[in-house]
Formats: sequence, structure tokens, C-alpha cells
Amino acid sequence: MKRLPRRVLITVLAVFALFGVIRAPASLVTLWLPKTIQLKNVEGSLWNGSLSAIGVDGMIVQERVEWHFRPQALISGALTWAVSGRFGEQTSALNLALRATGAQLNEVSVYLPLEPLAALHPKLKMAQLGALLHVTSGRLSLSAPIKAAVDVDRAFSALAAQSGQFGSYRFELDVAADGKGRWTLSSSPGLLGATGQGQFDVNRSQVDGRLVLTPSAPIPGLSPLLTQLPRAGDGYLITL
Repeated sequence: MKRLPRRVLITVLAVFALFGVIRAPASLVTLWLPKTIQLKNVEGSLWNGSLSAIGVDGMIVQERVEWHFRPQALISGALTWAVSGRFGEQTSALNLALRATGAQLNEVSVYLPLEPLAALHPKLKMAQLGALLHVTSGRLSLSAPIKAAVDVDRAFSALAAQSGQFGSYRFELDVAADGKGRWTLSSSPGLLGATGQGQFDVNRSQVDGRLVLTPSAPIPGLSPLLTQLPRAGDGYLITL
């Protein structure tokens, strides 16, 4: 039997692989996700599809997620998808671009709950904090500098449910191309003021810095927890 030329064989294999990717169901993504992340009712392909909800440790962080491939973006040398979703009454949207240099998120406007993120830090987890997060950025990429903002609205603590919402806060992130960056925190006038600053390293999953929480009045349920923290002027210090 005559053997196929090497170039022909590689071409056939490439076409076969491309066809497999095009036809691959979106549910294949679940095979590579950590167990803490759950995708519900995944439908469609990797190119165009939807899912009913994304969960983190059993908590829903996004619903009615859809993604649609944008072939017109091939002119710029990238595979691009328009992604949308919802959290509560808020609509999330971003563009995902895959280039030879890596993945990139553009025109980011995503709403998320605070609870799964606050649970990552032991002291913040003890406070049982909740809020609505709004993440905005023109571009998110590990291969280029990043500027992003996270607005925190409707903040509350389950320990002080009778006190209502604490106020509104804003994180600003400035990340260099090497994954290292700085963060700052400010707040609007409210029941619990907060300021902070620090640095982080995305590649090492490290976050350092300090937060100062300053209540404008006693907060039943939360004040006993705050008094266990070191004092910083009129407030209380959390060291990350």
C-alpha cells in the first residue's frame, strides 16, 4: 500500500481536528473545570451556545449565559465571541478574544455576587458579607497592562441583617503585563466606611494590603466581630 505524503497526512489530520472542534458540544468544557464551578443545562457548541446558570460552591453567580462566535473579527487575527448573561435584574456582557499571544476580555461589564469571593478570606468569610459587584474594564489580559474597576453596591452582613445596607464601595485595579499590580478601595458615606490599598500577583495568586473599616454607628451583630480586630484610628484594621 502506498503511503500518504507527510504534508497530505498533516493536512488531513488538521482538517479532521478542526471539524471535531467545530462540532464539539459545549458540555466538553465541564471536563476541565474544577469541582467548585458548576455549569447547568449546557447547550449548543463551543462556537454558539448557552447555559442556564453558573455556580460557584453551589451559589449562582450568573444566569442565562449565551455566547456567539463573531466571524467578522477574524480580520483582526482573533477568534472572538460575544458573551452575555444576567445576575438578578442586571445584564452582563463582554467579548472574548483568542489570539496567538493568549486570551483577552474586552468591553467588560459583568455583575456578580460578593459572597463567593468574600468567602476566600477567613476573616471576611466570618463577616458573612454580601453585595452586588459590577466589574468594568476596557481590556483584561495577562499579556498587557490592565485597568479595571469593581463597584460594590448593596453591601450587607448576615450577622447584622437588622442594620440594613452598609454603603457603596469602589475597588480600582492597576495590573502590569507581568501580572503584578496594585489595588485601592474607597467608599461613599454610609453605615460602614472602608478604605484600603495593597498589591497582588496574579501568577502566584497572592494578595497583600490592608483594609480599614470605620463604622459611623454601632452595628448590632457585626460590632463584636470588629472589636476583635486591631484598631486603626477610629476604625479597625484587616491585614491581607
